[in-house]
Amino acid sequence: MSTLTSFDADKKNLYIRWSLHERVQHWVLVVAFIILVISGFALKYPESWWVRPFTSFSGFMDLRGLLHRVAGGAFILIGFYHIFYLFLTRRGRAMARAFVPGVQDLRDLSQNVAYNFGFSKHQPKFAHFSYMEKAEYLALIWGAIIMNGTGLLLWFDSVTISLFSRWSINLITVVHLYEAWLASLAILVWHLYYVIFNPDIYPLNTSMINGKLTEKEMREEYFLEWQALQNQLKQQQELAQEQPETSRGEVE
Repeated sequence: MSTLTSFDADKKNLYIRWSLHERVQHWVLVVAFIILVISGFALKYPESWWVRPFTSFSGFMDLRGLLHRVAGGAFILIGFYHIFYLFLTRRGRAMARAFVPGVQDLRDLSQNVAYNFGFSKHQPKFAHFSYMEKAEYLALIWGAIIMNGTGLLLWFDSVTISLFSRWSINLITVVHLYEAWLASLAILVWHLYYVIFNPDIYPLNTSMINGKLTEKEMREEYFLEWQALQNQLKQQQELAQEQPETSRGEVE
């Protein structure tokens, strides 16, 4: 079994899960997403309590449109960059393969449901990505396609009207708004739970900051990959022990 995670050469019992390259992609996406959410909902709900701290700044509403477009452009660019990373780098291709759902994910889902309802004593064991992470990633891809597509149609509204009709702008606006709600709720309810509020993680999963997981985190969250790494380490140690013996035999 090939692994995307590796041992940390500098510190014992630490594992490198995310490269610097992947973490930069993640944080560019985070910043762009936050700006899009605030600047987008500020237009739709300008009187909401959570918008007031921003609208209290002079000129915010005039700047809002520019911020939304700049963040939207960054969101699109990081999406294309991520696609290039997945297909043009060896690690990216391995990661893309690891994200592909399979029959085992359905088995893991079934076992997890059984465990949560008390019908099984054992939780499913995962490799590099759990079925939950795969589902979240696929939801991100779907949401990015919808949001980027509708966002571009609204950005260049004159072209959209010339290609379709005036009422299409209203339809596209509704789709853009509700997909924005879905994306925001998915982050607030789903993603933030798994990286912050999950009792096993709280107060924060720091792997997207330093790229690393502890021995305990690897063993509990990604047991199959941890097991594969232990097997690789054992094989390397056995090989290292065999080489001096072979060298001594040749000398004799």
